[in-house]
Amino acid sequence: MDDQERLAHNLVKFRKASGLTQIELAEKIKYSNKTVSKWERAESYPDIFTLKKIADTYGVTVNDILEGVMPTDVSEREDEAKASPMYPIKRNILVISCALMLCITSVAFFVLMFVVGAGRTANGGVIVSAFASSGFPYWVFFFYNIPLDAIACFIFMLVVHKHAEKWCLSAILWGSLLSIQLSIMYINALTALIYILGVPFQILISNFCRYVNLAINHGEKVAKGSKIIKD
Repeated sequence: MDDQERLAHNLVKFRKASGLTQIELAEKIKYSNKTVSKWERAESYPDIFTLKKIADTYGVTVNDILEGVMPTDVSEREDEAKASPMYPIKRNILVISCALMLCITSVAFFVLMFVVGAGRTANGGVIVSAFASSGFPYWVFFFYNIPLDAIACFIFMLVVHKHAEKWCLSAILWGSLLSIQLSIMYINALTALIYILGVPFQILISNFCRYVNLAINHGEKVAKGSKIIKD
């Protein structure tokens, strides 16, 4: 098998692993499906810039395609992580951390509602209320748990499962914006416009996670290569 045939074989392998058809890949990289078919039949080959587009589409590097090295599948990582004897302990730590944050939030809410309240009565008693005298809603503290729990989950997935999860970052982003909006909505109704800020960041999240996962894959391959050399 010469270099062009090997590249064609790898292009087919990566495309099938990504679950894309030739037509779907062609649409993503702005080529015709006939051209993609020629590449995969070793009748021609993509230039380096096109190969970079293909690699980005699959979330791998150009070298991965040239060498035919598939990155570790997410499901394989999850199986490895769950097979570890320390996995239940780490998972329990995550659950306990989230529960602890909820307990702290609950305590803060009830202290503010019953101790601070909405101010004082004429005889010095507390006006029990879920809102401060300024209009600030004390119950918004419960929404602060959304980004905090998402941060804990993101760290757990990154450290234990060795995978950057987009849904965690999305929850951090929109949970933070929701918390901010609810905290200042008593000032002006237009504070809801803050969600517009989340759109560009949401777009960046996918690329950020992809590059983080590529870095993790590369680090694993380097580590495995070093181990083989030492052995």
